[in-house]
Amino acid sequence: MNDGIALPGRTEIVIASGREALHAVLTLPAAISALAVLAHAGFAPRTRDDALAAILRHAGIGTLTLDLLTQGEKRFADVQHNVSLLARRLLDALTMLKHRTQQGELPLLPIALCAFDDCSPVAVRVAALRDHDVFAVVCHNGMIDRAGMLYLRSLESPLLVLLDDDDDRLIASGRRALREVACQQSLVLVPAAAESPHSAGAFEVVARETARWLVTHRPRRQDGTS
Repeated sequence: MNDGIALPGRTEIVIASGREALHAVLTLPAAISALAVLAHAGFAPRTRDDALAAILRHAGIGTLTLDLLTQGEKRFADVQHNVSLLARRLLDALTMLKHRTQQGELPLLPIALCAFDDCSPVAVRVAALRDHDVFAVVCHNGMIDRAGMLYLRSLESPLLVLLDDDDDRLIASGRRALREVACQQSLVLVPAAAESPHSAGAFEVVARETARWLVTHRPRRQDGTS
């Protein structure tokens, strides 16, 4: 194992994507059986990502927490809606993981995608392009129909969509999109807290359902264990 990546431990990683450098944090537990890429675009609650990563680590799932925008891009209002751009960057992140695995810096691990808000359609599109490399997808909010009809219809990775139960527009959009998806799928409505969209109660549901989906669909090893 290369000394540049801590196993177990936390490693900051820079991912080259075109002319830009993306910043990510790779966190690996000692007993690891899978890796989840936690993708967001722009400002995101760090406590949310850190807490979800901790819960997944307890299930033996490492995390790569990745911001698909550079610091300078965050001042532009619409860049987070550029699905094509963000999809290319997420694909570059997967390519980086594959390269580091081939170089022996990382163990060979099945990979899942977990996306939030505007990154949800990005994760769906990337999973459709890399179905053999992605064993499951979890999207929390965001309009997955923006992935594009072709990608929705060709998606094979099991898809979990978590939506706030007080957003009728988002729920209607999600249900329309899921009618186009042929893979195994599930839609879970998350109780929205009036005082905060990032309440502890809402997060508990998101974290529990995310971990359950990934553990359920995590490929079994050759010895028959998960």
